Amino acid sequence: MKPPFQIGNVRIDPPLALAPMAEVTDTYYRSLIKELGGVGLVVSEFVSSEGLTRKNDRSHQMLAFDESERPVAIQIYGGDPDRMDDAAAIVEEQGVDIVDINMGCPVRKIVNSGAGSAMLKDFDKASRVVEKIRRRVKIPVTVKVRKGWESDDVLPLLKRFEEIGVASIAIHGRTRNEAYTGASDWGYIAYVKSELGIPVFGNGDVKTPADAQRMFEQTGVDGVMIGRAALHNPFIFRDIMHGGGTHEVDRRIDAMQRYLAKIDAAPQPDKWKLHKARTVIGWFSKGIAHGKDIRNGLQEIGCVGDVQRLLDGARERFAA
Repeated sequence: MKPPFQIGNVRIDPPLALAPMAEVTDTYYRSLIKELGGVGLVVSEFVSSEGLTRKNDRSHQMLAFDESERPVAIQIYGGDPDRMDDAAAIVEEQGVDIVDINMGCPVRKIVNSGAGSAMLKDFDKASRVVEKIRRRVKIPVTVKVRKGWESDDVLPLLKRFEEIGVASIAIHGRTRNEAYTGASDWGYIAYVKSELGIPVFGNGDVKTPADAQRMFEQTGVDGVMIGRAALHNPFIFRDIMHGGGTHEVDRRIDAMQRYLAKIDAAPQPDKWKLHKARTVIGWFSKGIAHGKDIRNGLQEIGCVGDVQRLLDGARERFAA
C-alpha cells in the first residue's frame, strides 16, 4: 500500500478514492462509503456546467455534501470553456475541497455535446478549459481522463495539464472507443505515472482488494480509484486497508439499512426514495446468501418501511 499523499493542500489518506458515477455517487452514497471506512477521497457524480450556470435546480442540488465526506471533490462536465469556468467557480463557492473535470465519460449523449471524453479529440480546447478553470479557482483542480479517444495518446495532453498547474490526474486504462470492454491497460497507466510529476490515480478493473494491491505494485500510482466494484461491495475500501470481514450477510444488510436511513431522511419525494432503495440495495445484495430473495422482494415494495422489513426478514433467515 502506498502512503498518503497531497492533492494541493488536501491530504488523501488512505490513498484510495471512490470514483464518480452518474446517478450513484450523490451525498447519501458518498457519506455511506465514508462511514464504512477505508476511503481517502470521494467524488461526486458529474454535474452539468450548463445546468449550474443556467441555475438549474437539479444541478445545484447535486452540489450538496456533508462535512463527514471530506475530503470531497465535485466533478463537472461540459463542452463550453466559458461555462466550465463559471461552473468551477460555483463549485468552489460551495466550500468543497477539490473541483474535478470530467474528460473520461464515454456515453454518447455526453460525447455528442463535446463534453466528457470528446475533450480528448482536441488537446488545445481541453487545455483551454483547464487553464481557464485553474486561473479562476483557488482550490485544487484535478482531471479524470481515459488513455485516449481511439488510441493511447493522452500523455502529451496530461503533460500540458501538469504545466498549467493541475494538482492530480485520474486515468482509466481504456480508450473512449473501448468504453468498458476489454481489459484496463495498466501498462499505459504505469507509463503515465512514470512521465508525470503530479499524483496519479489508476482506475479500471479493480474488483477486489488483491486487484488494488496489484495496481499499486504494477503501476506505481499514488492512489487507486474504484467505481463499479464499490457498487457490489461497499466495504471494498475497508477490506483493502484491513482485510475482508466475516459475517458478510450481516455487514451488507447493515450497510443497506444505513443507506435506507439516509435516504429516508432526505428532503426528496417518495418516488425518488423507492428508486434509490431498489437500485442501491439491489447492487449491495449481489453475491450474498438470500441476496436474490432481497432483489425479488424489492419489486414489491411501496415505501422505505417495506424495505426495512424485507431486510429484517433476510437477516432472520440467514441467522436460522
